[in-house]
Amino acid sequence: MQQSTVHTVNTLVEDHLDLAVRIARRYSGRGVEREDLEQVARLALVKAAHHYDPGRGAFAPFAATTVRGEVKRYFRDLAWGVRPPRRIQELQARMSAEPSPDGRDEDPWTLAARLGAPVADVREAMAARGCFACDSIDAADDAGHTFGVEDDRFDRVDERESFRALCVGLSDDDRRLLAWRYVEELTQQQIADRLGISQMQVSRRLSRLLEGLRAAAVA
Repeated sequence: MQQSTVHTVNTLVEDHLDLAVRIARRYSGRGVEREDLEQVARLALVKAAHHYDPGRGAFAPFAATTVRGEVKRYFRDLAWGVRPPRRIQELQARMSAEPSPDGRDEDPWTLAARLGAPVADVREAMAARGCFACDSIDAADDAGHTFGVEDDRFDRVDERESFRALCVGLSDDDRRLLAWRYVEELTQQQIADRLGISQMQVSRRLSRLLEGLRAAAVA
């Protein structure tokens, strides 16, 4: 590697370390040590700097997408205290990313119908919640302990930029669907009424759309 290239990579990494750390800290409190997450994020930042092509846009959105993908991959592949099958890990991720439209807990049959998954897999994914970390049998009961939550309202810029980049290739219909659901916060039934289709069809369209965006984000 030429000296100028090394200098560019080092500069990108040094200038964006805070970005990597902020992203890592959003995933803290989920059973993985913060220091481990920050190390994964820093390594992902180095990876992004080495693969960055200035001709494809600003570095920050590209780096943010890479770091988030590596952190999520770390949870998926390495951070399970009790490792369920891959399909259950992925289904649990979908369950977390696509909560009930009305915010209520759903029974396995309703959840399975909404996600288009077998009821048995949904049950297993529900049972697998909390598998990221196992409590030590020597740990004292500390029911009064609570975890603080970081305010990430000041860290939305990179997320918006990354999401904007992912949406470049979407059709107008897909963009409108996302805007109705996540900007106007319409329920799936309200969207279905607007489109003249069933709520289940809306749910399936949203699921396919979100799966495509997630795949693009970690590609």
